[in-house]
Amino acid sequence: MRRITRLDEKGFSFLTSVFELLVLMTMLPLIVLFFGFALSFTEDLDPHRAEWQLFAVDLQSYLNNSDSLEIINGGNGIRVVQMGEEYDIELYTDMIRKQKDRKGHEVMLTRVRLSHFTLDGRTLKVRIEFTSGTMEEAEYVFTQS
Repeated sequence: MRRITRLDEKGFSFLTSVFELLVLMTMLPLIVLFFGFALSFTEDLDPHRAEWQLFAVDLQSYLNNSDSLEIINGGNGIRVVQMGEEYDIELYTDMIRKQKDRKGHEVMLTRVRLSHFTLDGRTLKVRIEFTSGTMEEAEYVFTQS
């Protein structure tokens, strides 16, 4: 039987380990960035957050070029007059609803525990607390047409 002898490879495993460590050190920041991006992406896909953003944009459209704005229901809502039509945006049970000329019932935001609207000069501040315990705030500048 013949014995096979290897060549001198004393440094081979050390160099391989250093190379693998270098590749790992290069990939780790990319993995962290990927998971950070994935986490923010899932937060953006949250229907609760998307509903709030749609409400904020919708409210802004009613405030643009409105004739007057007043706080109603002790701070739980606002009344916007726009081209002679009144819109009440207010807390109703567990939702924010919109009524045109105090008729109808259009849901704008759901799962609301508390709402607070304040008007400070030309600045409208909206604070909403949801049934999940999260709070959202928005601030608008009121302009008259």
